[in-house]
Amino acid sequence: MIRSMTGYSSVRAEENGVSLSVSVKTTNHRNLDLQFRVAPALAPLEILLRQLVKEHVLRGHVEVTVTLDRLGSNGIQIDRKLLGVYLAAYRELRQEFGASAEPDLLALLRVPGMVASGEGELSPEELEKTQKVLEGVMAEVLRKLNDMRASEGEALERDLRSRLVRLGELTARVEKLSSGISHLYQRRLEGRLGDLLAKEGTGGAAVDAARLAQEVAYLASRSDIEEELTRFRSHLDQTRHLLDKGTEAGKKLDFLLQEMNREANTLLSKTTDVPEVGLEIGRHAIEMKAEIEKMREQAQNIE
Repeated sequence: MIRSMTGYSSVRAEENGVSLSVSVKTTNHRNLDLQFRVAPALAPLEILLRQLVKEHVLRGHVEVTVTLDRLGSNGIQIDRKLLGVYLAAYRELRQEFGASAEPDLLALLRVPGMVASGEGELSPEELEKTQKVLEGVMAEVLRKLNDMRASEGEALERDLRSRLVRLGELTARVEKLSSGISHLYQRRLEGRLGDLLAKEGTGGAAVDAARLAQEVAYLASRSDIEEELTRFRSHLDQTRHLLDKGTEAGKKLDFLLQEMNREANTLLSKTTDVPEVGLEIGRHAIEMKAEIEKMREQAQNIE
């Protein structure tokens, strides 16, 4: 089963005196691009988080946000030692200059580093316990993420397979139309040569059959699209195989669709000299290109 590169999930857990919240958002990207916003206290665990994500996500831009709160805390921590230093310095200055005003505690709380969030630093024991909780949360959030991406992938796969069926139908029609190209060239040459001979007063003398066959073969070879059709059918088969396999299909699918588009362009260019069927082949080839372009848009979102 293929998976979309677009998804989102979040999980929150409270255990061992901490509250952990993890959210993961994924969007399209040619390679695996990881971006982490992790609570400072959990910075030592970022390498572990990266490894966990890589085990579940193969491609795409991934944004991981991890927040940490201590349960029962008031949400902030004051650096009391730093506050004591400022108050002691204030008292010395007040005594030295004979001031009577009391210190402005709100102003002191605005001093950089005076107030920190409730995360704080974790002791080695606390970090070990928190790691176990975080591993469980990450496993759950990544499972939910992949469930969502797989669900969207199913819709993408249905759309791609329906377009493959349509491309197969168009290929068969083009092949049927191209089968009469040699006969059309022969009729055209016979008509032109007959007109030419009549103008020259030969009374429509017989045309050299061998020479005519050579000319027909030469012109027909310039408009022969059997190789292009064979390659196109091969690309269709390979695309179906990729969808059946389901893993890491995005990049390979994009390459195959580029090749299909190239073959469709060749179908257009090689049949313009045969208006009797070239116009119809061209119409089918343009529709093929439209289907391929829609598939390429979908493929941009496949892992």
